[in-house]
Amino acid sequence: MGTLTHQHWIAAGFAALEQQGHSGISAENLARRLNVTRGSFYHHFRHKEEYVNALLTQWEADYTQAMLAYAARGSSAAYTLLRYLDKASEKLPHVEVAIRAWSLVDPIVASFQQRVDQTRLDFALHTSRRWAPTPAVANVVAQATHLCLIGGQQTGLRQDASFTGFIKQALTLAEHTLRPAFMKR
Repeated sequence: MGTLTHQHWIAAGFAALEQQGHSGISAENLARRLNVTRGSFYHHFRHKEEYVNALLTQWEADYTQAMLAYAARGSSAAYTLLRYLDKASEKLPHVEVAIRAWSLVDPIVASFQQRVDQTRLDFALHTSRRWAPTPAVANVVAQATHLCLIGGQQTGLRQDASFTGFIKQALTLAEHTLRPAFMKR
């Protein structure tokens, strides 16, 4: 493997989350994954909280900031929201489920989860306002999109073609139904 870097430890953390959930996030378990001593963990991170912050900062960058930047290049509001959900389906499916569960027992993780949820919801709301006839309708579309992401993750359907087809159909119907009302204003 060569010289271990912070990124190796972060990648091991994502693999642990994917395979074991948050219980897999320990210096001993991560060191075992990387075939090194536990002392190597403390060479890279002063303590577990520093590691958790680094891991979740990377998760936020990859699973929210990069995802939303990709989605924002959609040609229409509905297509932007579809790109958002589509990009989310490419991510490791159990990582988000594990982080959401972890946030129930760890205040640091809860803080990250709340910020990520709010950022994603704000994006969906901003996007929905581009074509919804009223702020209330934009809020419904944004909430529905956000809850589809969470529900798809929690049920494991997020990567199912029928789920993606359902979301695409729902957003297309919403856009076609709402756009004429919006244009009449």
